[in-house]
Amino acid sequence: MKKTLYILSLLLFANTTFGSVPDIKAPYAILMDYDSGKILYEKNANVAVPPSSMSKLLTVYKVFELIKDGKYTLDSEFIVGDEAWKKAKIMNANSGSTMFLEYNEKVRLEDLIRGIIVNSGNDATIVVAENISGSEANFVKELTELAKKLGLNNTHIKNASGWYEKDHLMSTKDLAILSQRLIKDFPEFYHYFGEKEFLYKKDITGNKYNRNKLLWVMPSADGLKTGHTTKGGHGLASSAKQGDRRLIAIINGLKGNNPSYTRITDSKALLEYGFREFSNLIYYNPGDKVLDIPVWFGKENEVAVGVKDKILITNENGKTPNIEIQANFTTPLPAPITKDTKVGELTLYVDGVKIDDYDLITLQDVEKCNFIVRIFKNIKQIILSIVG
Repeated sequence: MKKTLYILSLLLFANTTFGSVPDIKAPYAILMDYDSGKILYEKNANVAVPPSSMSKLLTVYKVFELIKDGKYTLDSEFIVGDEAWKKAKIMNANSGSTMFLEYNEKVRLEDLIRGIIVNSGNDATIVVAENISGSEANFVKELTELAKKLGLNNTHIKNASGWYEKDHLMSTKDLAILSQRLIKDFPEFYHYFGEKEFLYKKDITGNKYNRNKLLWVMPSADGLKTGHTTKGGHGLASSAKQGDRRLIAIINGLKGNNPSYTRITDSKALLEYGFREFSNLIYYNPGDKVLDIPVWFGKENEVAVGVKDKILITNENGKTPNIEIQANFTTPLPAPITKDTKVGELTLYVDGVKIDDYDLITLQDVEKCNFIVRIFKNIKQIILSIVG
């Protein structure tokens, strides 16, 4: 029998004084809590606009994915092909970023990763694309599929580097989702985003320092990627961590008076606002008991079930959210039952808005009872069903 259980509760967060929402100059912006995914601020966040080099984050995700799958290692060597070299030379002549690669040069994949993230090297990006997929066009097809898989609904990829093309577009919300997934899926590689400098060729220092100056002015900032093209303007995908909390801020489209400075002040203001005005509360930890479900023909009459993943709520300080938990499961459960078996789903609603679905799992093993006991339990169940 399918059953739904509703659990209503109120959570009291710290009652602090509200602060003002920052005056963000960027025309496109978003602030997201990393753990809960809650959007704390947004401004034209679903509008697809030129992401410039921030779209290199999608290329980096693809590279990390291939390394994790065992297809490459950090020591894998890629060759700078003729097409990559020619494209990069044209970009460099038009003020594009570079790590100064030369034709037919062999480069370690780790150096290319750092060249993409720290130096924003267009040459590194194209070399990666061509060595992985045979051509940048083929690599773009793979990035398009990856964007769909990640749920980036306002993303249209035309190249691997973020070089301006009319239909090469991403929304700030998509960039926030991508940043969240990068950090969550590849924590072992995230340290690259916090590097302040990378010098691939010791005799060429022209593009040594990370363009993300937030790394210098905000101690808790540790990533992610700048972006700039003449038509797209200046942008920054940033993240910072204070204590157990991490926030992600994306701003884009800044032009006019000193936009490279404003992308830093906008990002810093957003992140500080999120840390100051919002708090997180863990509603359930993995393994916490949510309820007991009756068991059919088991040595135990009930089995404890809980959640597989942490359930965390982000809320504005001083406000009391309405929390509703909806647990959907089948009852009774037939024995034997193995621990960590999915037996249903738990849905979280905050102030009437669905947040997410979480797996309900068994927290213990329950063995099947012996034949004689099963007969008596069967008779008991039949009697109860008749009486009921």
